Amino acid sequence: MNEISSEFLRLGTQFLRAHLVGPDQTWTFEPPPRNWRPQRIDRTSLYLHIPFCRHHCPYCPYTKFRFEPALVSRFIKAGSAEIDWWADTVGPTEVTSIYVGGGTPTLALEGVIRLLSKIRERFHITGDVCIETNPADVSDQVVSELKEAGVTLVSLGVQSFNPQHLATIGRPYSPKVAERALERLADNGFASVNADLMFALPGQTESDVQLDLARAVDLGADQITTYPLFTFPFTSVGRIQRLKSLRMPDLRARRSQYRTISSWCEAHDFIRVSVWGFKRGAVPRYSSVTRDGYLGIGPGAGSHLQDGFVFNTFDLTSWADAATDGRPVVALHLPFTERMAGWWWLYWRLYETRVPLDDLDQIMGPGAQQARRWLDRLEWFGLAQVKNGILELTEPGAFWVHLAQNHFALQYVDKLWETARQEPWPGRVPF
Repeated sequence: MNEISSEFLRLGTQFLRAHLVGPDQTWTFEPPPRNWRPQRIDRTSLYLHIPFCRHHCPYCPYTKFRFEPALVSRFIKAGSAEIDWWADTVGPTEVTSIYVGGGTPTLALEGVIRLLSKIRERFHITGDVCIETNPADVSDQVVSELKEAGVTLVSLGVQSFNPQHLATIGRPYSPKVAERALERLADNGFASVNADLMFALPGQTESDVQLDLARAVDLGADQITTYPLFTFPFTSVGRIQRLKSLRMPDLRARRSQYRTISSWCEAHDFIRVSVWGFKRGAVPRYSSVTRDGYLGIGPGAGSHLQDGFVFNTFDLTSWADAATDGRPVVALHLPFTERMAGWWWLYWRLYETRVPLDDLDQIMGPGAQQARRWLDRLEWFGLAQVKNGILELTEPGAFWVHLAQNHFALQYVDKLWETARQEPWPGRVPF
C-alpha cells in the first residue's frame, strides 16, 4: 500500500469513526489509570493464551515464544496468579465458554490442565472448553488428556493438505501427519472438530481449495474455518520482504476462492456461522473471536470489559513478574463510550453474518437508528437479507463487509501489536 492510499485510508477511517461514534470516544490506547480495576462482572467468557511453539511460522503475528520447559513452568505459575487477580477483581463470574489458544497449547498440556482446574475453582463454568492444536502434536495420549480435562471442542491448524502450500507457509509437517491428526480427533467423541484451512496462497487454485475442503470433511471435520494469508510487517516474512505496511492477499484470487468455498460448503450442507466459518449439523458453533465479553489470560491477551478493551503486556518476563507479584498485567486500555460499545457489538454481529434486529434498540441505544440506516443500505445493495427478524449477510455481503472490516481495523492492529512487541509497557498508542 503506497503512501497516498495509506493517507486516504487514514482520513477515511477518521471520518467514519467520527460519523458513527461521535467526538467523545478516544482512539488512543494508554496505560490504565493509576489504581485502575475493572468493574465486577456477572457473566463473561475467558481466553487463555499459551504462547509456546516448537516452530515459529513465518507469517504468524501472535505473541509466541520458543518452547522451553523452564519457561512453561514459570508461565503456569504466573497464569495461575493472573487467574486469581481477575477472580478477586471481577468476582466469581459465570464463564460461558473457555477458549485456549496460542501458540500451541497442547505443547504445555499438563500446565494447561492445571490452569483449567484453577479456572474452575475460581469461576462458575457453564459452557464449552475449546482448544487449538497443531497436526504434529496430536497423539493418542494428547487426545486422552484433552478428554479428561473436559475439552469439548478442538480446532486443528491444518492450513492445507497440499505439500507445496505447506512449504510456502513454512509448516514443518507432511499432509499425512495432518490427515492422521484430524482423523484421530474426529474419532474420539469431541462435540465438534474444526479444521483451519488457508486460501489465496501464492500459486493456490480454486481446485486446490476444493480438494482441501473435501479432504478435511472426509476425515471427519464438522466445522471449517477458512482464512486468507495476511502478512504483517513485524513477522519474520514481513521483515524479510521489508514490508512497511500490512500486505493483504491478491483481491481477485481472494474473491474467487471465497466464492468457491461458499459454494462448496453450501453444496455439502454446511451453513455459514461467521465470515470465514462454516459448520454442518447441530454441533456447537466453534469461534475464537465473537464473544460479547471476555477475560484474557496470558502475555498479549486482550480483554473485552464493560468499560472498554485492554491488552496485557506482550513481554513474557514483564507479564510473569507482574502476575506473580500480584500486580495488574494490563499494559494498555481503550475506554468505550456507551455509543462505542454499541457499535463494537454490531461489528462482531456482522462478523457472525447475523444481526438480531430486535436487539438493536436495547444494545445500541441512540445509535440504533443510524445503524438501521447502514443495515438498510446493505440490504438494498444485495449484501444482506432479512429473515424472521434477523439480518443475514449474503455470500457477497460476507466477503465485502469483512474486507471493509479488514481495511478499517488491521492497519491499526498492526501498529498496536508492533509497538506492544517492542515495549513491555508502552505509552500512548493511537489506534
